[in-house]
Order: sequence, then structure tokens, then C-alpha cells
Amino acid sequence: MTMRRKTLYHTVTQQLRYQILSGEWPIGSKLPPERRLAEEWGVSRNTIVHAYADLEAEGLIFSKVGSGRYVQPLPPPSALQPLDWKDQLHGGANLTLPCLMTELHSLVGARSAINFAFGEGGNHTCLKSEFAKGIDPQKILETSEADYLFPVQGHLELRQWITEWMGCQQITSPSQVMITSGSQEALQMTTAILAQPGDSIAVEMPTYFGALHLFQSLGLHLIPIPVDQEGMRVDVLEGILSRSRPRFIYTVPTFHNPTGTTLSEARRSQLLALSDKHGIPIVEDDAYRHLHFDQEPPPPLKALDRGGNVIYINTFSKVLFPGLRLGFVAANRPFMERLMRYKELSISTNTFVQHALWSYLQKGSFEAHLDRARKVYQRQATVMEKHLRNLLPKGISYAMPTGGFYFWVSLPEQVSPQELLGRAIMQNVVFATGDMFLSRQTEQPYIRLCYSHETESGIEKGMQILSSLL
Repeated sequence: MTMRRKTLYHTVTQQLRYQILSGEWPIGSKLPPERRLAEEWGVSRNTIVHAYADLEAEGLIFSKVGSGRYVQPLPPPSALQPLDWKDQLHGGANLTLPCLMTELHSLVGARSAINFAFGEGGNHTCLKSEFAKGIDPQKILETSEADYLFPVQGHLELRQWITEWMGCQQITSPSQVMITSGSQEALQMTTAILAQPGDSIAVEMPTYFGALHLFQSLGLHLIPIPVDQEGMRVDVLEGILSRSRPRFIYTVPTFHNPTGTTLSEARRSQLLALSDKHGIPIVEDDAYRHLHFDQEPPPPLKALDRGGNVIYINTFSKVLFPGLRLGFVAANRPFMERLMRYKELSISTNTFVQHALWSYLQKGSFEAHLDRARKVYQRQATVMEKHLRNLLPKGISYAMPTGGFYFWVSLPEQVSPQELLGRAIMQNVVFATGDMFLSRQTEQPYIRLCYSHETESGIEKGMQILSSLL
């Protein structure tokens, strides 16, 4: 490990903090002894001693006399029983933290900015969907109940269409589906039902910042599970579950946000086996599944679910346009009954928009739109990758995505993501820095670049600017 002398202590502390927050050093694991770590990293023992002291003051690690230091305490091993989550459903919220979404919107500002920050399709893609073509608002109002409230579950025919579209033998009835105001409302209600303030949940790190902010706002303790090229490190999760019972496991298993990775089929089986063994539900956020490139991804966890432990969330906002704000939850009937009672607090999801979406789906042009969108996003990813490839000699690294919206880019050691963002904003380019996807702010050498929002010419222009700054 090579570090610059003048920032040595700072770099060591940040690296240790990142390894803890990302789950690379799992909660409850023993830290390397000071002398050994100093030798491995080529620094003085005193540097490690002071870095450990800082992390202990932050509450990230703790000491046991005569035993060493450990990453955040877990209960002592015991004969933990399965969670029986279906009999322990809750609700509630404690909204106290600042909004990362608002901060990201403030970075983008006017539409004139070259936007590599938002995980969404661009206007050029949404217009080609022909969503509004042939939809007559007056006719919808005259021939339907769009001027009134649906039952809280949503448009019946739309929910029936979703059950068929999912193609899961576990979801066979519209009673197992609820329409929501985007996937974020679906996740908020699901989380509030499954967990109470102070409870622990297992979360991939890094993870979608909207989920991160939601979980923190609800007062939950996050157990980070690291991600590698095959997705969530299920072996690390297994070690955690031997010591703790998180209320649920949150995962974006397909074209993960922000890393773009996809959970392998072997790990999907292992994850479901752990869920069944310990009685812990899995919340599957599958927003990017239908945005694959050449090859379809593995089946969703819900399609492999034998114990009814997977709560499936998806959205039309990613595959059509973000302002649509229609998502859905699909799960076992006991959970859906509780979700329906919770949804009554907001009465219903926009009934007119549900009718409009149903009218669009009936035209039969949705699959053709998806096929076009996949090709467009693949071309845009190729344009961005061309520029990233030229930056390899400067010390960046990345993996070529096979679907979704993102490149997760590791920067050269000497480049600060925050400083790079500041200079990019001065030239009207925005992106997301890696610290947005961790439970606490810490420097890490990553940025997330979204290739789906801009046109190919916009990507060319923006990447030329970024390349000049590196």
C-alpha cells in the first residue's frame, strides 16, 4: 500500500474507516494487531495506534482488554432462534436527517448541466416511449373511475398485468400486488412495517443513497455487507447471522446501485437459504432488472423464493420516465394485508396516472419501448466506456456494466472525489461521489457516473471535460 508522506495519517484513517463502513471488515470481526497492520501497509506502528484511537472515539471500533480491537460490538453468541418475521410486523418513522436527494438535486440545478449524477433515463428516451401518444385524458375520465380513488391496492387490471409480467409462480393474484408512488414509497412502507427504531438491518455497502437515507431517518442500525464482482458477499452475511438477527436484508441484486454488479446465481441460492434458515425476510429492490443489454440477468430472488420470505419492489419510473412515480410491491398475502392497512394512511396512489399507464400498456408498445431503451443505453454506456478506457493509464479502474445505468469508477489515489466534483461543477458537469453511498461520510476513491440521462453527444462533451480534469 503506497501513501504520500504528507497525508499519511489522514489516508490511513480514511482507509480504515472505509473498510469498516463498507463491510470489508465485518461488524464483530477482530482488527489486525497494530504492529502487523503497520508492516503490511508500510507505515509506522504509531500511525496505526492513532488511527485506531480515532476510530474508537467515533464508535466504529471497541477494545477488549487482553483480546484486541473489534469492529462495532455484536451480542455474544447464543442459540438464536429464527426471527419469525411474519408475526412481528411494525410501523413508524422518525424523520430527522438531511435529505441526500435534495442535495443531489441542488448540485444538478438547471437542465443545462451535463448530468452524470441522477439514476434515470433521459428525456430523449422517454419521448420515444410514446407514452402520451393516443392517451386521451378526457376519455379516461369519461370511461373510468380515474376521477375517484381506487382501493388502496391500486388499479385491478394493472395489478393483474404486473402478476403476469413478473412471471413468478409465487405471485399469482393481484391481491399479492400493491401499486405505490414509486419504489421509494414501497421501500418506506415496507421498512416501517418490518423494523422499529433501534433495530438492525443488513445492507449492502455501498448502497442506493435513497434507501440509506430512509433507513437512517427511521432510526435503524445498519450492518454493512460488502459487495464484490459477484454482488453481495453472502459469506460475510452468513458470519453476521451467526451473531445477530437483523430485521431484514436489503439488496439490489441485479445491476446494483451504485456498483452495477449482479448477484451470481450461486449466491442467490445461498442468500435464500440463509433467509429460510434464520427466518429473516429479504427486501429485493429490482428497479433495473429489465434494463439489461445483450444477456438477461439471473431470475429475481422472488422467482426462487420457496419460503415466502422475499418482498419484491420494482418501479415503472426507471423503464419509462422518473416523473411517472409509479412502483409496486409484491409479497405473500399476510404481509400485503399489513401493507394495505399502512397504505390507508395515504389513501391511494394517483388514480389518473394508473389509468394512463394501463391505457399505454394496452396499446402493446411497452416491450418495443424496452427493447429500444436497452439498445440506447448500451450505446451510451459504450460511448462513456471509450473515454474511461483512455483514462486507464492515469490510474482509474472500472467494470463494464451489462445493464442498468452506472459505472462505478475507482479514481487514482491522489485524486479527491470531492475536489474533482467541485472542479467539474465549475465546468457544468455533475456526478455522484462515492461517499453518498455509505452510512457515514468518509473519503473513498470512487465516483458513480450515470450514462442513461444524457444523449451520446452529451456524454462525449461531459467525458471530455472530466478527462481534462484528471
